[in-house]
Amino acid sequence: MTRSMVVAAAAIATMTQPAAGQGVNVRSAAHFERYTFDSLAYSAVAELTVPVSIHAQLGPWAALTVSGGLVRVNLEAGSPDVEDQTVSGALDTEARLAVNLVPGRLTLLASGAIPTGIRSVTVPELSLLEVVSRDIIGFAASDLGTGGYIGTGMVGAFPVGQMALGLAASYRYPFEYQPIQGMNNTLTPGGEIRVRAGLEGPLGRRTHLRTAGIVAIRQKDAINDSTVNGVGNRLIGYISLNQGIGAVSTVTVYAFDVFRSDPRMEQTAVGAAFLPRGNLFAAGSQLAFRLTARTELSPGVE
Repeated sequence: MTRSMVVAAAAIATMTQPAAGQGVNVRSAAHFERYTFDSLAYSAVAELTVPVSIHAQLGPWAALTVSGGLVRVNLEAGSPDVEDQTVSGALDTEARLAVNLVPGRLTLLASGAIPTGIRSVTVPELSLLEVVSRDIIGFAASDLGTGGYIGTGMVGAFPVGQMALGLAASYRYPFEYQPIQGMNNTLTPGGEIRVRAGLEGPLGRRTHLRTAGIVAIRQKDAINDSTVNGVGNRLIGYISLNQGIGAVSTVTVYAFDVFRSDPRMEQTAVGAAFLPRGNLFAAGSQLAFRLTARTELSPGVE
């Protein structure tokens, strides 16, 4: 398979306003991605995401962020066996509470999601969601809805010369839901433990380096009363370099690699499926142009 792609994004920060005794920021964006393929049953897939987030500073010791948004996905057929498809609706509503145990050094996180998104689809729409959810594409919204989840974690940051070292560990427990309309199969995704380490800081007056490594350990999924392996464990590495240009623009170049465990046959909600070993490498660049004090345009290619 050969794949070509074009990615474009526009981010807009709006409605920033102070509340009495604390800061409240409301931000929105428009993110558009379109990928084309030359040897698959579909010829192109495009996703328009409009995320919205509200961030409230709850005094010097805590902060609350609530996010949601809208999404629209279009799948263009590449063979007579596949029809053009469109799915649109809301995303899940997520909330995260951060409590500063040691200001600037150690933070306790509590998170959760309410299933306001598109968590049930028809059988013909499965081909569209299969494309969106694959790691090899990496859409801004890789799932359109779930059964919700709760989670917790710890984040620490420490100075290393001119750099900063970050360490984090988190656990997410998802709830069951019915992914396919008209079928009695329920899906309970496995819980996931993530351990992260990152190093970032300046290399010059306007040059910034960021590196990160993630180990994601995923518990087995469950379909009805049957346990399956599901996504599997992953190793992820990331590096990026950001360079300021002039007074109103920056350029970022980056690369990342995602490795997933060995291939195997798995039982899914619609029958047996083969999950191959995954080893995805990608590189790209992104420009950021400041249009106004609260608006930024960010085209990119990967």
